Amino acid sequence: MSITSIVTRVEGIFEYFIELFMLECSFIWLLMIIVISLLVSICIAMIAKGLKVPPLSRATSLEEEKQKQSSSEHNQDQQDEPQQQSHEIIGASLDEEQQESSPDASEQEQVQQETFTSTKGQEECTSSVEQKGTSTGVQQQSTPEPGSLQYITMKEMLADLVDLLTGNPPVILSLSNHLFSHGIIPHDVYNAVAHLNHTPNERATQLINSLLTIIQTHSNPNSVFSSLITALQKVGLKNMASKLMGKLKTKGGHIDPNLEQQQPTITGSQSSTPTTVIELSSKSEVATNIGSLHSRFSSLDSKLRGEIVKRVQNGEAELIAIARNAAAYLKIPVSSLKYGDVDELFDSLQPHYDFFSCGVLKHLTDTYLSNAQTELTQYIDSVDKFSELSQLKHIRSTIKEKLSSLPPAASPTTSNQTKPVVIKLNDRWEEMTLTNFKRVLQYYFGHVVTDIFTIVEIDKGSVIITLLLPTSVSQSLIDDINNKKNSMSRLGILEVAIDKNTIPIRREDDDNFNTSLQESVKAGDSFEVSMLLQLGADPNSKDERGKSAVEIANEGGHTQIKEILLTGGGEETGELKWDNYSFLLKKPSSRQSNGIFSSGTHHLILRTY
Repeated sequence: MSITSIVTRVEGIFEYFIELFMLECSFIWLLMIIVISLLVSICIAMIAKGLKVPPLSRATSLEEEKQKQSSSEHNQDQQDEPQQQSHEIIGASLDEEQQESSPDASEQEQVQQETFTSTKGQEECTSSVEQKGTSTGVQQQSTPEPGSLQYITMKEMLADLVDLLTGNPPVILSLSNHLFSHGIIPHDVYNAVAHLNHTPNERATQLINSLLTIIQTHSNPNSVFSSLITALQKVGLKNMASKLMGKLKTKGGHIDPNLEQQQPTITGSQSSTPTTVIELSSKSEVATNIGSLHSRFSSLDSKLRGEIVKRVQNGEAELIAIARNAAAYLKIPVSSLKYGDVDELFDSLQPHYDFFSCGVLKHLTDTYLSNAQTELTQYIDSVDKFSELSQLKHIRSTIKEKLSSLPPAASPTTSNQTKPVVIKLNDRWEEMTLTNFKRVLQYYFGHVVTDIFTIVEIDKGSVIITLLLPTSVSQSLIDDINNKKNSMSRLGILEVAIDKNTIPIRREDDDNFNTSLQESVKAGDSFEVSMLLQLGADPNSKDERGKSAVEIANEGGHTQIKEILLTGGGEETGELKWDNYSFLLKKPSSRQSNGIFSSGTHHLILRTY
């Protein structure tokens, strides 16, 4: 065989293998293209049907979420069993919401709980509240609920709670002490509330907003809510505690009957003077009560006129004698009154009485209508109760619209025999009650002015109250104001305008009631001290010598004032010497739960419960 033929055969073999390799490669590529096309078609079809294929990296987290959901449902079933056995099911709608809760909601709640426990100072209160859950009286829940019934209830009552505490400044610290000592609020909140240089409204808002946040984020909102109820009862705010429990029950919540039956009493540990707590009415309650008073007064006024008509017709009384009697009481000339008939007489008396002030009507009733005394006395008692529980800001918000719709007998009118008296007060007076204002009038001007004034309006711009008083008392009123300007200034009276005569008393920007309190203690004026504590003055603030109000009272021998200060949150301090050590002893007030012994930088805190 020649070399040429051999080479030809080898070349043929190489060509055969090359063709075979190319054929196989083409087949593989074709197969890959077919497979890829099939996969793309499948994905397009799945997307068109709305199906989503989770990535492999999510497989583990999905499995964990399924386990978490299964565990949550198992825990819920275990929790529901004792509730059903004790017949304490909150409500079918709440159970359905809990069973339908998604894993995402559980994750959100867990994140919120972690955020809460990492907040500064919050670690101090978490464990102690959870441990007390079964003993505080309200049914427990195992997971935090940002929209829990307790949170919703607190949110709806937030404004009323703040108003109530603002109107009772000494109670704010007492409530804060109780909540802090039981681990409900953290230390930073306690310190902020105890900072008495802030206004009562600022301190009350800080405390209630913090409680709202704690209830929203806490793992056991029921225990926090229950502790708040107990604290309110212990500081004397029983009506508010009842309102909160009632509102929670109307939403389907459950409260232990033992908690509802608690009626604790307040005893002063350091003072024989009882703690004074005012159960203030809410804004809606004030509006409702004003409407009720309007209706009752209109009916009463008509009845009194009818009774006077009968007396005159029967010859038991003469209109001229009734007119003279009324004029003498009001200190106005008889000629300023018209008395052709009973209605004319009462109409001419209208500038001197209204549904808030019935002094002249009571005087005439006591003199001529003994059979109507009971009904009028009951009405006046209702007015006094209303005045005691109603803050000026709430009266202001309703009085204008109410006055515009009053019957003639209930709406005061002006005349030549009356003068408008405009009293401008510091804006802290917004939180004060109408009774407090009446007491100030009586303190400075006596019963005569208090019994015969009528309120025309209450305006903003600090607090501006316009009264109507007989012209005959105008000059004596001006003289009293000029003689008592220093005292009026301490109580936050800014100016008084009688007709066109304006008497400036205190700068509007002067909000330092602590200095006013110290001056009132030095003057030995117990009325001023009581009113200033209600205005939010700090009984533990220091004067330029470093002396507190209690120490100033001790120096002056003002025992009664000292008792008032201790009841209002004041602390009595003393020095105890032992060998080479000197200890500062702070005697807790009747509203405090902590006593502090200090030596240098070392402190021993004693808590009483």
